[in-house]
Amino acid sequence: MSKLSLTGRLITSAGKNIKSLVTYLPAVEIANYICVDRIYPDLEFFYEAAKNKTNLKKVSDIQEDIKHELLTGAIGAPLSLTIVIEDKPILFTKDEFGCLEYDRASSFVIGNVLLLIAILKTLGIKAPLFSSRPCASEIKKNSVFRQMLAKEEILLTFVFNDENGLSEEQVREFFFKYTRQHTSLHLTQFSKPDKEFPLKPFINKLAQDLNFEQYGGVSSKSKHVKVSENYLTTEYILFKFIVGSVAGAQIQETCMMSDDVTFSSGQRVSKVLSDGYINYIEAFLVTWIQPLKLDNKSMRAGFRLSAQIWQALSLVIHQLVANGASIEDVTKAGLLLGKLDYNKKATHWHDCEVMGLDSNGRLYKNSANSTREYRNGLAIYFYNLISNDPDYPS
Repeated sequence: MSKLSLTGRLITSAGKNIKSLVTYLPAVEIANYICVDRIYPDLEFFYEAAKNKTNLKKVSDIQEDIKHELLTGAIGAPLSLTIVIEDKPILFTKDEFGCLEYDRASSFVIGNVLLLIAILKTLGIKAPLFSSRPCASEIKKNSVFRQMLAKEEILLTFVFNDENGLSEEQVREFFFKYTRQHTSLHLTQFSKPDKEFPLKPFINKLAQDLNFEQYGGVSSKSKHVKVSENYLTTEYILFKFIVGSVAGAQIQETCMMSDDVTFSSGQRVSKVLSDGYINYIEAFLVTWIQPLKLDNKSMRAGFRLSAQIWQALSLVIHQLVANGASIEDVTKAGLLLGKLDYNKKATHWHDCEVMGLDSNGRLYKNSANSTREYRNGLAIYFYNLISNDPDYPS
């Protein structure tokens, strides 16, 4: 079905093009009328941030609440979702009712995302967060509950503009407004996700000064660079890179993008950067990315664009500066590590304690017990490569 139709109560406001249509559907039908597994392209970053233990626990609690309400008849909150239609739908009206004709692919759930996940997980339907198929024992155990939920009516509010459609900026703004007014969705990196985070100006400065655009630019849509994308890196990776370079491993690991990151002494990372530390970071990166100029495609392969590699390199900068390295020394270090072969077949990884061959004995991979151990192990390896290089000033 390329076009879908839904009838419901139409809500309009004088002088506004944004309209709402309120209707009901049984839970089992939701996936037929809404693109439930869609992550809006401009909000990928925040969905990545939403994949955390707090939200997973909330989803489980919501499932238990609904189960208790359906099986015992206890009072509970009405199950409701808010959906935006991005493209321009067709609207037929009669009195206070409307019939909406739209493309399912243009729909996106803005409101009550965790409730949506709880419903989909219970019914065994793929979800944008924490998606997993229930095992046979789960299906058997919750059979009655699942059947009852499948028939339960869900209140749906469709928000749309049948004259001009909704722009990406409007969808994004609506997502943040809903998240601000309904605080159930916990975003690990953002307390105010619609606001510019404190270190954003320094990320912008790096991207501009080093002309990252010629290498693919910086993504603000996701935490990590995907294989299918041409970005050099992401805002999240650069944030961690900057903090690691200035403040070291512990603060790098625990800091959040919404914070004005500080040392234990209370000194702000932004102040240190403004006082000149940003020059060390630029000096390192300007030489480290030089090989990408010569052969962007092949140089992007392997580990070079890995978030853990970038974070480990930042810890190298931190150690070099802590040991009294000059701008020239850091520039030389970037050049030496920039020439390194980051291919997964590169034999030098044999000397790195946190790298090991895969089961086929062909490609190197992370062999550490944790992400922290892997990142720190890489940093030690890179630092030793510099220290032992005859061209590096002792």
